[in-house]
Amino acid sequence: MSIILLIAILGAIVFKFNRKPISKMVSQDNKIVQLLQNAKWYQNHWAGGVFLFLVNAVLFTATIFGLYLAIYFSISFVLLIVILLGVIGSIYSWLILKNAWQGNNSNRLRMGLVGSSFYAVLTLVLVFMWITLKPAYPGEDTFMGGIGLVFGIFLTIIAFSTCLIVTSYSKQQEAN
Repeated sequence: MSIILLIAILGAIVFKFNRKPISKMVSQDNKIVQLLQNAKWYQNHWAGGVFLFLVNAVLFTATIFGLYLAIYFSISFVLLIVILLGVIGSIYSWLILKNAWQGNNSNRLRMGLVGSSFYAVLTLVLVFMWITLKPAYPGEDTFMGGIGLVFGIFLTIIAFSTCLIVTSYSKQQEAN
């Protein structure tokens, strides 16, 4: 479990230092980018942020469902594949939403804050669960549950910061 956390942290660091090549993966010719650029509602930072929030919620739910299915059918190696696909799908979606945004930088930051707040809320829920963690029966050891919640807190903080950086990173900064 600690190796997965270390890989996630290293992946986030590598991503944050290599934003330019990664951000070029999604071009302006992408059909979804074109569709969102032409949508008036998306150019409003509140509506775009709520849309990003919902995209994050759907991707997170799909990843959790994939993990549940892999655990249910006892296919352990598929867990890493599901996690990797969830991360790649999230970053790709964030890049599409970033490229479709046409407003100014302050509204881009607002949209990113509203959209990535999904992970901030999830972090707060996990912190609350960690603080109120109690044994289900007398003598139960809650250590592993606590460690799982701490890993979840770290991963949601990484997801929050990565989503905010990807969606708030402007095209003008990309050119420099």
